[in-house]
This record gives sequence, structure tokens and C-alpha cells, in this order.
Amino acid sequence: MVLVGFPPVSDEDLVRLGELNPGWSFERDDDGATIVSPTNTQGGARSGEALFQLAAWARAGPGGVVYDSSTGFTMSTGAVRCPDAAWLSRERIDALPAEAKTGFWRACPDVVVEVASEWDAWTDLVAKIDMYDREGARYAIAIDPLRRRIYERGEAPPGLRFDVNAIAAAGS
Repeated sequence: MVLVGFPPVSDEDLVRLGELNPGWSFERDDDGATIVSPTNTQGGARSGEALFQLAAWARAGPGGVVYDSSTGFTMSTGAVRCPDAAWLSRERIDALPAEAKTGFWRACPDVVVEVASEWDAWTDLVAKIDMYDREGARYAIAIDPLRRRIYERGEAPPGLRFDVNAIAAAGS
């Protein structure tokens, strides 16, 4: 949900909003608008399961670093996005210049996962996945565990598969 009548926020403002509002996720859109995406208990369990699956894959093979939904990444447009789960390869991390590794890193993750909550509009999640694709994600996926829908851009890295049934059952 976009906050209407709220002035554009800086990186510091996003951090402060998060500190003042635990349990809520704040993102900045391309135009500076503030986006709030709270997670309810069931949604948190589902996105947590997707994060667990991504982390298990990374540990079993390619390494790199897995990030949770409280991690913001700055896109080329200035937007700050907090995917439900994300992964950056060690090679990409090592190649980032020092100035890109401060605050909200100026990098689009290699793998991005968005898990639909009961109130997310599927078209909005599809648009987010398309944005991650334009920003350079090697693989971006939206998972709607309730309707068993998946939208993917790019190619999943070898061995990475999400168990949508396990994601849907999480927290039940």
C-alpha cells in the first residue's frame, strides 16, 4: 500500500520508519513514494518457508548470501525494495565497489522471491517481478501459495526449486 500525502523519504527515513514500526516493511518506489507492506502471522510463516528453502539451496551448493524481507536493496531508479527472500552470489558481492556496499546496497539480488499474502494484488507482484528482471536479477519468482500460482522471470539457478505446497502449508 502506498502512503498518500507522505513526502518522499531518504534512506535514513526508511530506517527510522522501520525502527519506529516493528513488524512493518517500508520500501521506496521509483517516484519516492513510501510503500508499506506489513506481514501477518500466516504470511510471515509462508515467506519464512521460502527464505528457508532458498537458504538451504545456497548452503548446499553455490554459497553466497541469503537476505530476509527486512533487507532493502537500492535499484537503479532510486527505489528501495525489500523482497521476501533474496540471494546474492559471492562473486557479485565481491565485485561491488565499496561505495555500493553501504546502507541499502545499490544492487539487485541475483535471485528474488516474493510470496503473495492474502491481500496482495497478483498484478502488483507480477509488476515487481518484471521490475527485478529489468534491474538485472538472474531469477525472480512470485509465488501465490493460496492459488498455487507462480510467475517467473529469468532462469532458476541449477538445483533451485521451491516447494509451493510446503510454502502454502507453513504456519498452519
